[in-house]
Amino acid sequence: MAGSPERTRDLLRRARVARAGGDVDAARAAFAKAYDTARQTHDVEVMTEAALGMSADHSFGTHPGRVPAFLFEAYSVADGVARIRLAAALVRAWVYGGSPERGVPFAAEAVAGAEAAADPALLAEALDAQLLVNWGPDDIAERLRITSRLEDSVAHVAAVDVRMSAHLWRLTTAVEALDMPTVQRQLRALDRLADESGSARVRFFAEARKGMYTTVTGDLGQARVHQQAALRAGTEAGEADTHAIEHALSAAIARQEGDVDALRLEAQLFEDFGTSEGYLAVAVEAAALWLAAGSLDRARTLLLQVVGSRLSSVRRDVDWLLIVSRATETAAKTGEVELAAEGYAMLEPYAGRGIPNGGAAAFDGIVDGFLSEAATALGRHDDAARWARTATSLAERFGARWWVRRFGGGVVPPQAQPSAAVLRPHADGVWIVGRVDALVAIREMKGFHYLRMLLRQPGVEFSALDLSDWVAGHPGRGVDAPGTGATIDRQALAAYRSRLGELDAELTEVEQWADEGRLAKLRGERGALLDEIAGATGLGGRQRPRGATAERARVAVRKAVAVAIDRVTEVDASLGRVLRDCVQTGNICRYDPDPGRPFTWETG
Repeated sequence: MAGSPERTRDLLRRARVARAGGDVDAARAAFAKAYDTARQTHDVEVMTEAALGMSADHSFGTHPGRVPAFLFEAYSVADGVARIRLAAALVRAWVYGGSPERGVPFAAEAVAGAEAAADPALLAEALDAQLLVNWGPDDIAERLRITSRLEDSVAHVAAVDVRMSAHLWRLTTAVEALDMPTVQRQLRALDRLADESGSARVRFFAEARKGMYTTVTGDLGQARVHQQAALRAGTEAGEADTHAIEHALSAAIARQEGDVDALRLEAQLFEDFGTSEGYLAVAVEAAALWLAAGSLDRARTLLLQVVGSRLSSVRRDVDWLLIVSRATETAAKTGEVELAAEGYAMLEPYAGRGIPNGGAAAFDGIVDGFLSEAATALGRHDDAARWARTATSLAERFGARWWVRRFGGGVVPPQAQPSAAVLRPHADGVWIVGRVDALVAIREMKGFHYLRMLLRQPGVEFSALDLSDWVAGHPGRGVDAPGTGATIDRQALAAYRSRLGELDAELTEVEQWADEGRLAKLRGERGALLDEIAGATGLGGRQRPRGATAERARVAVRKAVAVAIDRVTEVDASLGRVLRDCVQTGNICRYDPDPGRPFTWETG
């Protein structure tokens, strides 16, 4: 029978298997079919589960489609706990879809209902929804109050997702308040929760936020490690925002490295997504990425296209501070002086605030730094210097090393006497490394050759391909061969995802039989498939191209230099930090000496 309970339960099972296999479209279709089937028999329980299942696959910043309609219909006929959970899900659907004001009454009802039920886990879910509609620039006191209450409510709750949500919210407010001890505490809590629960979803969020943290502290090697770990865990969990996290971290890394090619790639991806979805925050971020890539005309055109001539119409919601800051930055550096002046006036009351992006998936800077840039464009040089000083001080307190260097450009640093350091070949595969009064002989590494080339010509740009050729002894011979198509073809990718769904179903059965040998084999196959899918897909699940010659050189040089700097750090930690901060690798490589930590290098 079409509307039988067995039929609807089977559809729910198919939806869960499809989601586990990463096939979001199939999962949504199965959840929708289960919902329609349950509606025919007035099965409120299945309607609720199916509606909540569809809402779980909604990515932030995208149109919610029919999700709010399904949620609202189920909410209208449900009662008790189900109604409260559906109300909270409605809040998320509207906020993610860019209409937070529609979620306000549902958030109030969810909190009131959870309080009446005296259920701490349910209250935590409702408070999570309440936070989503209290994320305007002027709501910080309310956010801090709610996050404090949320922490209290989960103190004795074992539910993993509820505890994770509380940690994420407290982490986000800590980034906004530039409170690094609290950031570190919440990251440890997320890590511990991931270890204890074994949840791929919690691991995804833990690794993603550690990726954010390492871009703040300037440890870009570790940022890449966390990025890849988040991608693997997110793929395994079927998390809708996996690729958004991947590219948020890629953009932050490219910005700090000054990797122009990577910046242009990310800028185009952000622009395509932001304009097609009508997501203003992503589109403005794209303009800032074009700016960082040196494409000023492209940045200005996009800014005016998505913002127009005024910022006053920007909705004062979760993204307001990010949008106005990035728009003001782009306007200041592309000659849109009137827009920069408006942004300056709008931002000034929020000085001293950090700018979290996407629930602290990324850190977009400090308001004072953007005020300094706007003041410079307006010819208000005393104000520019004052804001640069406060931005630098706040960035130092937060441990944001790249931002310290960026904002510190408006401050005259004390003149430091240059120190002498050595990085030169000796004999028989041995190099001499260290300060002149503490030299160490260590085995040769390819990365030392690359570093030597860069240190000899500070400020000079080398392509990774040229560096690779010169170190190999045949300069000028490298030819950038084009990419060779997708890493795996669409048919193979679809087959992998289909097999993942089958494996999840088999694992469920085998776990019940306690067949350890069969379990190990299935888990091994599943892990291998997840690695293949993660390596083959990009933003929105799009396929990645195979690497061209220049791409292979970029990866090889970057890895070799990172390993070499790690070895120098073992010899002299402060010398290693200088190299890590001042050596840029990517398609373009360069050594930019730090005026505050000058060195004269003996390279032989």
